[in-house]
Amino acid sequence: MKRLWSIAVKDIRIMVRDRAALLVMLAMPLGLIFILGSALGNVGEGDSLDARVAIVNLDQGGLGEQFVEGLTSAEEIDAVFNVIIRNDADEVRAEVERGDLSAALIVPADLSEKVRQEEPVALEVLQDPGSEVSAGIWAGVVRAGVANASAQMIAAHTIAEAFSGGAHGAPASQPVAEGAPLAGQRMPELEFDAVTVREVEVELEKQISMISYYAAAMSGMFLLFGGMFGAFSFVRERREQTLARMMSTPASTATIVGGKALGVLLIGVLQFVVLFAGTHFLFQVDWGTNVVGTLLVGLAETVAAAGLAMSLAALGRTERAIGGIAPAFIMLFAALGGSMIPADQLPGWLLPAQVLSPVYWTVDAFLELMRGASLATVAPNIGAVLAIGLVLLGFGVWRVRYE
Repeated sequence: MKRLWSIAVKDIRIMVRDRAALLVMLAMPLGLIFILGSALGNVGEGDSLDARVAIVNLDQGGLGEQFVEGLTSAEEIDAVFNVIIRNDADEVRAEVERGDLSAALIVPADLSEKVRQEEPVALEVLQDPGSEVSAGIWAGVVRAGVANASAQMIAAHTIAEAFSGGAHGAPASQPVAEGAPLAGQRMPELEFDAVTVREVEVELEKQISMISYYAAAMSGMFLLFGGMFGAFSFVRERREQTLARMMSTPASTATIVGGKALGVLLIGVLQFVVLFAGTHFLFQVDWGTNVVGTLLVGLAETVAAAGLAMSLAALGRTERAIGGIAPAFIMLFAALGGSMIPADQLPGWLLPAQVLSPVYWTVDAFLELMRGASLATVAPNIGAVLAIGLVLLGFGVWRVRYE
């Protein structure tokens, strides 16, 4: 046991002094987590749409002004949209085209005149295709406001005709008096509470921000890179005859391979602790409340990394050979495991191969723990990662026996 620990500690000291390895194992994943998480944005944060929309009213002093006032004063709309009043219609159109605004409403200058003359008139609603949901909701709000105003104006017109004609014996076609509602002196007040809502509280699955997702995904992938550098160390000692001298000692092959695997394992544990703490304090990543479960998942992935290191050392005879083999294996595991894109978005024919990737089981367990899962829920994931790691380690030990 003492020899095993001596070999492990020696490898850790060598790795700590390797700045290039530390850059790949620590700085690179933290940088990728920040870039990918920031670029793709967050999901599930907040319960308000808060989409930016603009209104341009070209019918100043007329019905358009009253219609805009009705829209902007509705609490239901204010809770969902960030409404901005603008004056330049062309500039607003350009902002919607650039995606700076989710949608916009342009009220034509002849709105009041055409309404008084009972002629058709259309409001212009601009929608950003990239904001399909919020733009569609805004278009629906405008339609509801127009329908509401039209219905009330028709009702006012009917009442005015009834009073001016039927009630006073005048023909129904007689013009309405100047003070009648049809004169269009005031737009009916818009109402957006015609539909009642019954609120029912449901327990929603916790949403994970993109930066938290990539914290799990990149950690699962870059822990395997520690295995690659462990394989480099093994091959270097083989080339420098250090391994042959160790083989000539009373230490068994299992002890030598186990000591080097233990070194990779301990380095991986330190690496994960740094990534865990760094993402939490630097990027406010929420790893969930089950810290013990998260650390156990990370530990299982380091076992897989140690097994991968021994398999790579057995397959590659030189650093160049391992430098070609290792990234291919790691990137394949990462792609199948969801480090690039969510695993459930992969083609159907690739899904059965996911079970062979330790990254798949690791990332899935991290995400489940972030959502509040218990240790029992992710126990099968931990078991699968440990099994993959032990198989890889067993292959490495078997192959090195022929050194």
